[in-house]
Amino acid sequence: MKINYSDAIDERCGIEYEVYKDIIITPFYKKEFCQELVSIAEFYKDRFAPNISYYYKGVNSNDSPWNTININQISVFLFQDFCNHYKKTICPLLEKIYLETKITGWFSPMIIKYENKGQELDLHHDESLVTMNCKLNDNYKGSTLYFPRQDFSNKDIPVGTAYFWPSNVTHPHKTDQLQSGTKYTFTSWTFPPAWKKENFIANV
Repeated sequence: MKINYSDAIDERCGIEYEVYKDIIITPFYKKEFCQELVSIAEFYKDRFAPNISYYYKGVNSNDSPWNTININQISVFLFQDFCNHYKKTICPLLEKIYLETKITGWFSPMIIKYENKGQELDLHHDESLVTMNCKLNDNYKGSTLYFPRQDFSNKDIPVGTAYFWPSNVTHPHKTDQLQSGTKYTFTSWTFPPAWKKENFIANV
């Protein structure tokens, strides 16, 4: 697989943006690269797995309403290029909007796939300081991501546009049921704060 990552980046990324209730929205990838990521996902369709531990409908298990493949399973270099892209274009924006919020690192970004009719995601938070989502395709129905406290959804977000939000407490989110087609999303989580033993007064 050969990817020229510089050709993937939307030149407006981090320059043109809007902010809605602390959700930052900016062009991120060109549509052609989103299509390429979908093609890669379809090529590796047998490698997708429900490999994120997720609390779902009251049962602690490894079952998940979606399947994922980590980008570093596809290409370590793609992961590195993504991190450099994020550092250059997104980190300054986060520090500006969220007042000096510092990103200390990234988990491997994921391509998330919803393909079974009726799949939905319960209201939840992410274990991340800042979460990013980028819609890779739009030829499906349903599975709209919704933030009830902000009354915001990704229904009208174009392919290739990314949106970022604080992952804990203030921005719980969910999806409604997938009605038809297959939905692909590119998702990134950043490291939460690195707690040290000396920071704790007592263990509970």
